[in-house]
Amino acid sequence: MDTEIDRDSQRILGILASKPRDQYVPAAELASEAKLPPERINDAVALLVDSGHVEWTQVLGTAPFDFGDVSITSRGRYEHQRLAAASSAAQGAKPEGPTISKQAKPPIPEGSPFGFTDLDWEEVARHKARVDRLYVVLGHQFASTFYDSDMLRHNVKEMFAKAVEHHNSKRRTTTPIELKFSLLAAGYGEHLFNEIARGIIGSDIAVFETSDLNANVMLEMGVALTWGVRVLPIKAEGRPTPPSDVSGQTWADYRNSAAEFQDPDHRDKLVAMIERALRKKGPAV
Repeated sequence: MDTEIDRDSQRILGILASKPRDQYVPAAELASEAKLPPERINDAVALLVDSGHVEWTQVLGTAPFDFGDVSITSRGRYEHQRLAAASSAAQGAKPEGPTISKQAKPPIPEGSPFGFTDLDWEEVARHKARVDRLYVVLGHQFASTFYDSDMLRHNVKEMFAKAVEHHNSKRRTTTPIELKFSLLAAGYGEHLFNEIARGIIGSDIAVFETSDLNANVMLEMGVALTWGVRVLPIKAEGRPTPPSDVSGQTWADYRNSAAEFQDPDHRDKLVAMIERALRKKGPAV
């Protein structure tokens, strides 16, 4: 059935899909463009958030809206294109009209990684609750012919430190964001995998070096993608992209053990990634 909230959701999704990638649209601006009252905006955006099609920022002082601003996700862009294709295919027929896909809703884990305990989840919850900290983890093959491991770890940590410093310089609040950078342990075993999974799920951004197409690194990336962690795959210049299952991710090619990246806008994109990750945690203190 094509309900009012379905129509509102489709209209909002179309507006957000027309904006530049990763742009957050203020609630009042969205309501003005959609020509909808706040209560209908709130209901439709809540549905889209629940379906994984958009991300919103909820802060105090946004009444009559339930959120401050909102941005479309990759899943939302796909849904917008799916709806457009379904509408085109139905031309000439008498369909009820395409509706927002509930099947596109991101999986809500009902279980835990094998061996996880309440203590593991408490550690994850502590990380997610710290809005004044950015948790970044790095997964990589510890010995490689494509990079110097020590230099790689140093350079990746340094690039995040500089990006966080740049982010802090732009913020109006007095409490700076603190970077917490750590490496994912090597090897796998029952207890060690718990540690790795806990580190990934509790992180805000997970970086994976994929030059060697290492199976363990690919498994770690799968954990991050499954649990909705922001992923940044990096690889040495000229190395192939990973298997098609994850080739839709945005790749960053580097030179000299990540001392420099090919993309001239790499720092700005990294700062934008950090800001999106922090928005997901909640309003800063």
